[in-house]
Amino acid sequence: MIGRCSDIACLNKDFKPTNTMSEQTGMQAAAQAGIEDFNGIFQEQLRGIVRDGLLAMFEQEVTSLCGETYRPKEGVYRRAGSERVTIQTTSGKELISKRRVREMLPNGLEREVPLKSYGEVKRRKGMFDEVLESICHGASGNGVGKLLGVSASTVCEGWKVRSRELLDEFRGRDLSTVDVVALMVDGIFPSKDRCVVVALAIDIHGHKHLLDFEEGSSESAEVVKGLFARLHARGLQAGVARGMLLVRDGSEAIAKAVRHFWPDAVQQECLVHVERGLCGKLSWKHHNEVVRRMNRLRGVEGAEAGEEAFEELLEFVRDKNLAAGESLESRKDGILAFHRLNVPATLNVTFLSTNHIENVMRNSRGTIGRVCRWNDKTDQLSRWMGVAMLRAQEGFRRVRGHKELGALAAALERAGSAASSLRSSAAPPARSSAIGHSELAGEIRFSYQMSISQPAEILTI
Repeated sequence: MIGRCSDIACLNKDFKPTNTMSEQTGMQAAAQAGIEDFNGIFQEQLRGIVRDGLLAMFEQEVTSLCGETYRPKEGVYRRAGSERVTIQTTSGKELISKRRVREMLPNGLEREVPLKSYGEVKRRKGMFDEVLESICHGASGNGVGKLLGVSASTVCEGWKVRSRELLDEFRGRDLSTVDVVALMVDGIFPSKDRCVVVALAIDIHGHKHLLDFEEGSSESAEVVKGLFARLHARGLQAGVARGMLLVRDGSEAIAKAVRHFWPDAVQQECLVHVERGLCGKLSWKHHNEVVRRMNRLRGVEGAEAGEEAFEELLEFVRDKNLAAGESLESRKDGILAFHRLNVPATLNVTFLSTNHIENVMRNSRGTIGRVCRWNDKTDQLSRWMGVAMLRAQEGFRRVRGHKELGALAAALERAGSAASSLRSSAAPPARSSAIGHSELAGEIRFSYQMSISQPAEILTI
């Protein structure tokens, strides 16, 4: 027994528990556990780290007010023990021990001093961001509530508050500093009777900017005009220093609104939409040839090569379907608008399609796609779209061929000045003599008398 006791004493002496041993025990437990158990062990360790960090933060604030435990400061603050409070973790509510501080008032009474660090933890401003990320990734309100340990109503309120803040941030940006070279406009349909038109700008350095959006029931000219009016009100200076390139699909409503705000803008139709329309009108046997000729049109540089590639495509389409050929010929100016600027072909991949804004629409559908019903009486759709736009903008990179945008800006400046001179030369000369004014007044009076006398003769008969 004596030897056995000495053996136990030796064992206890040689393997005295230390911090190193505790860490090794945790690592061995995680290594020996299975994949399912490892997740629980990892989460428990994370919760312990967060708990210790919060306690250290509370203790640091108490020490700054009252001094060290054994060397208190001479002041109005003193330590007043501790209390059990709850904090919110991913596993739910958890009890911790929080230090208390009391303050001596001038009248001799004392009052409780709330810790700012604990107030920040209880306010849980970061919870709104957690709710935002979870809902944007497709989680339901009940699911997020169970994950964070809060009620579904709290999740909804957090989502409304945070999404409204992001919407104000999105629409509160100053657009006067964006040097716009090109603008892309397209619409997305969150539901059958709801449409959102979005504008994306590309500046002189090749950076993309989501400018704003406008809601409506369809992609009509009035909705697009409302969007452009909002951009002007926010200080957008597009089409002022130089001409502007606008890339769109085949929507005539967008073209009409652009002509209303920027008469000199160069409007380029998306060749992907053109190709899709041609394939829809021709037999499947001709699709490969249409794609081949469209690819040739996308790759050529300059007005002359563009005209040649277009005539080749038009000849093929007209031979297969006369109606499709006539439709294609009527859209010639919009299809060859970018080629006629005579800029390097390295920019074709960027400005001959609406792929940049189409990618934004696809990412937005991933955010708003889970909403089954939109409430038109609230700002629900605006808040969701604001969040979707900001999330889509996080992954933006420069456009391809951005080093050649200087050549595009120079070409747009030449195109804008040529359009202005043509418009001024086409204006009729004003009559300045008194004779001219009298003759013009006589003509107006005569036409007015004729319009009155004709119905009178008809009534007499």
